[in-house]
Amino acid sequence: MTGQSPPESDLDARRRALESKLAELDRDRSTGAVPDGRTAEEPSGLVKLFRFSADFVSGVIAGAMIGWLVDRFAGTRPWGLIVFLLLGFATGIYNLVKSAQRAQRGG
Repeated sequence: MTGQSPPESDLDARRRALESKLAELDRDRSTGAVPDGRTAEEPSGLVKLFRFSADFVSGVIAGAMIGWLVDRFAGTRPWGLIVFLLLGFATGIYNLVKSAQRAQRGG
């Protein structure tokens, strides 16, 4: 590099291009659009996946914990765990279906 600065007209052209790009991004942000075409309020597919898995797993874990507690205090080992684990699995499936219906409705 020779240490000379680029011509001022070249700098002005680059500045205008940058300003127009920033204005376009600002317009997109104010309308709520994101680069992949969905609105900012709509969650991405990965977020939906984690929400669905959390809905299912939470039901199974809650059922297992309740069953373990029933077995521990009532002395019904292992039947409380088995029964409540199955109920937790059914609850997890129910939660998963309800979440999928809610996501399909768009709410």
